[in-house]
Amino acid sequence: MNSNATLTVKVIRVVLICTLVFSLSVPTMARAQSPWPPVCQESSLPSHDPKFPEPQLILICIPPNWNGTLVVYAHGYAPPQAPLALPTDPLALTAPQALLPQGFAFATTSYHKNGYAVEQARKDVNRLVKQFKHLVPPGSLQKVLLIGASEGGLIVTMLLERHPDKYDGALALCGPLGGAPAEIKYLSDFRAVFDYFFPGVFSFGATDVPLNAFQDWETVYVPTISAAIASNPGATAQLFNVTGAALDPADPTTAATTSVRILFYNIWGTNDLIATAGGQPYDNRATVYAGSLDDVALNAGVERLQSDPRARSYLRRFYQPTGELERPLVALHNTLDPDVPFQHELIYSSRVADESNSAFLTVLPVFRYGHCNFTPEEVLQAFSLLVTQAQAGEQGPEDEGDDD
Repeated sequence: MNSNATLTVKVIRVVLICTLVFSLSVPTMARAQSPWPPVCQESSLPSHDPKFPEPQLILICIPPNWNGTLVVYAHGYAPPQAPLALPTDPLALTAPQALLPQGFAFATTSYHKNGYAVEQARKDVNRLVKQFKHLVPPGSLQKVLLIGASEGGLIVTMLLERHPDKYDGALALCGPLGGAPAEIKYLSDFRAVFDYFFPGVFSFGATDVPLNAFQDWETVYVPTISAAIASNPGATAQLFNVTGAALDPADPTTAATTSVRILFYNIWGTNDLIATAGGQPYDNRATVYAGSLDDVALNAGVERLQSDPRARSYLRRFYQPTGELERPLVALHNTLDPDVPFQHELIYSSRVADESNSAFLTVLPVFRYGHCNFTPEEVLQAFSLLVTQAQAGEQGPEDEGDDD
C-alpha cells in the first residue's frame, strides 16, 4: 500500500470516528431529517419488475476530488409495510460526510422493494453502479467497495461472490452469512418454541399472521411478550436454552429484548417472505428440540410446519453463500447477536475454507450483546482493513455486463 493510501485510511478513520460518534448521540428522528452533502444527488431508477414495479430511490455523491473509488452502501431489513426510502441509519448518513472529503464517491439505494429483498437488491445495486458509470468519464471508475449491514451484509456477500468482475471488496456488518435458510430457520424455530412455552401471547400460528397484526405491534404485542418473559423465569430459561438465542449474562432485561427483536420479524415479515419466496420456506417436521426440562413433551407439543419446495429453492438462490470468494470480504459481528447469531460467521468460514478461499475472508468478532452494536472505532478498523486489502488487488471493475 502506498503512502498516499495509508494517509487516506488514517484520515478516514479520524473523520468517521467523529461523525459516527455525533450521529449515534442524536435521536433517530433527528437523524432522518439530516441533509445530504451538497454534491449528493437523489434520483430514481425503474425496477423493470412487474411483481414489484416501484422504482428504486438512489443517492449518488461524487466529490470534485474524486479518487476513482466508489463506496456503495446496502442497507438492512426495512419493514415491508413502510414506504420505500433511502437509508437514514447512522452509517448511511455519516459515511458520505466522512468519505467525500477524502475523494471517495458514495452511493446507496432504497432497493425497489422492502422486506425480504435480497433478489431485488442484487439487481438494484448492479444498476446503481451502472448508472454511476454514466455520470463519470469512461474508464475512470477504478474500484467499487461494498458495505452492507444486517440483510445488507448478505446482499454484499452475494454480490461479491457472483460478480468479482464488478466489485473489489466488501464489508459485511452483522450479516447472515451462513445463509438465508439458516437465518429463517433460527427466527422461525424461536417463534415455534416461544409459542410452546407462552401459548397465550399469539392467537394465530407462526405462518398464519393476520395482515394487520403489525398495527398492534407496539401497543399489544411488545408489552405482552415482555410481560410473559418477566412473569415466568422458568419457561424463559428453557426457551433460551432450547433456541440458543443470545442473552447478555450481566443484563437480565435482554431476555425480553431478544424475544421482541426476533418475534418482530414474524409479525412484520412473514407474509412478505411467503409472497416473495413463492411459498412457505420454513420446515421443522424433522427438528428435534432439546434443552427443556421435558424434551419429549416439547417435541410432541410444538407446532410443526411443512415447507414449500419452491420457497426453499428460492432462499437458496437468494441467498445461500457459496464461499467462492475472489475478492476480500471483511465481516464484523457481535458474538451475542440476538437477530443474526454469530454462528453464521462460523458456518461461512467453514464454507470458504472448503473452497480454499480463506485468504479472502477476515472475520472480526466483537464480544458484546446486540445486533450491529459496534463502536465507531470498530467499524473504522474493519473498513480500514478492507481498504488495505482492496488496495492490494489489481483488477478493477469491468464495464457494463449483466446486471441481473
